[in-house]
Amino acid sequence: MECVKHPGTPIVSACTTCDTTLVCLDCMTDELHQGHVFGKLQKIAIDIKTDLKSKEKEDFKLETSLKSDLNEIRSLKSQQENIQKERVNSINTLRDVLIGAINKIADILISQYETQTQCNCFKLQDAIDDISVKLKEVRRHRKEVERILDEKDDLVVILDSQKLKDFDGQIKLLPDLDIIEFIIGKVNTKQLSLMFGGTAAEMNKLVTAEETDVVANMTLSMNQGSDFVGTLIRQGRELVLESTFKHSDSHYVLDMCNGSQGKTWLRCCNAKEISLTDKHGHVQKSVIFVSNVRGITNVTDNELLTCGLEDRDIKRVILPSGQVTSVFSTGGLIPQYMSTTPSGDLYVTLMDKRDYNVTASSERVLVQYSPQGQEKGRARYDRRGDPLFVRPLRMKISKTGDILGVLNYTDKDNNHLVLLNTDLTLRLRYLGNGKAVSGEEKFDATTYKPETKYAINDFTFYSFENIIIAEGYSRCVQLLSKNGVLIRTLLPTQRYTPLALTMNGDEMWIGVNDGIVKVYKCK
Repeated sequence: MECVKHPGTPIVSACTTCDTTLVCLDCMTDELHQGHVFGKLQKIAIDIKTDLKSKEKEDFKLETSLKSDLNEIRSLKSQQENIQKERVNSINTLRDVLIGAINKIADILISQYETQTQCNCFKLQDAIDDISVKLKEVRRHRKEVERILDEKDDLVVILDSQKLKDFDGQIKLLPDLDIIEFIIGKVNTKQLSLMFGGTAAEMNKLVTAEETDVVANMTLSMNQGSDFVGTLIRQGRELVLESTFKHSDSHYVLDMCNGSQGKTWLRCCNAKEISLTDKHGHVQKSVIFVSNVRGITNVTDNELLTCGLEDRDIKRVILPSGQVTSVFSTGGLIPQYMSTTPSGDLYVTLMDKRDYNVTASSERVLVQYSPQGQEKGRARYDRRGDPLFVRPLRMKISKTGDILGVLNYTDKDNNHLVLLNTDLTLRLRYLGNGKAVSGEEKFDATTYKPETKYAINDFTFYSFENIIIAEGYSRCVQLLSKNGVLIRTLLPTQRYTPLALTMNGDEMWIGVNDGIVKVYKCK
């Protein structure tokens, strides 16, 4: 390579003083480079390569990190898109349900109002016909009277007046009409927002919009009652205590399961017996087991399933004979509670030990089984690999079959509600007192200690996948949305602690800690 400054002279070195400027022999003796330091091209090239190798490693690390960040962000974007689609689909589904329900009730109300108005119209038409006939008679009578008054022949006046019939001038009263009430109220937008999974901020926007809504008077009133608040009990209706009975003098009712014809299966704490009972406490049927069982779920009117604690199996009860057989073994794990899906699959909570010490080898799980006992899925860890459960006990499935609920006991005093999807991925945890943690957030169930003691003794799903919970320390029965929003208190602080509950049609059965069962009806 020739020198740029001295053409025809080859490059022989580089001036390190001048930022590695390439030089020839003439350049090295030039005044411009007087006193400068020169280096051999080979050595300088080796030094440059050494520096570049270090930079190459840094670039590789940076490239790897950027790729990881890119993949993670793409994954998050995909998750957001999926969440958006899911929420939009859910809202559209709820909107269709809401519109369908409104149309149905509107049709019923219109039919009622049409029937009432038609009845009133029939009464009024009868009155119109009667008055019209009488009006014709009055006009005819009046003409006869006027004719006689104008008659000049006295004999004709006498004879025609004798023919003149007396007329009943009494006027009938107006008919009694049915009173038709139509009360216009306001939409409870907060409840509607909760039904659609709205946040507090969204609800505030709705409330602000409601204050300026020019058609607010055409909407439904909380006080007059609306079935479209996404709750169990419509505002304006109430839970009325229908019956109370003492089921046991020595033990409290721990498990409840709907039976046939409005009856409910009950099991007391530590009991090896389940009883089918009506709402007045009359026992219709009893089934006795030879070992301890826990949890009851109905498959059909003639078949129940329960968990065998000591035998570590799932047991079937055939009705009406009461014959008990083992369906399948749960191996080395102790079954706790279970629920069934319409397809016949079972979701069962199981644990290897009944303590609160969770190690790497601990198995505290929710398992999906086929009706024959073949394992189809297992929930043990969350997305981050942290344990889902410490002691998973009660387990329920929503009416739609889309949400699974598990009570997770973190110590002897506290538990919280874990909600999962049907693919056994975590949706959220409801920690109590209005606090919820999404499945995306970091949460260590093994070390969690709430600021205030909180324990849900039992829960059940109801309409719109809302959840009724019986909380131990407050002794309240409350309504919770599937998104972990506390909607309202159904029953305020009770004298005795509610320990078990179920919904049987429009009746709520609650077992309290003195062996008493209370049955409420929604009216």
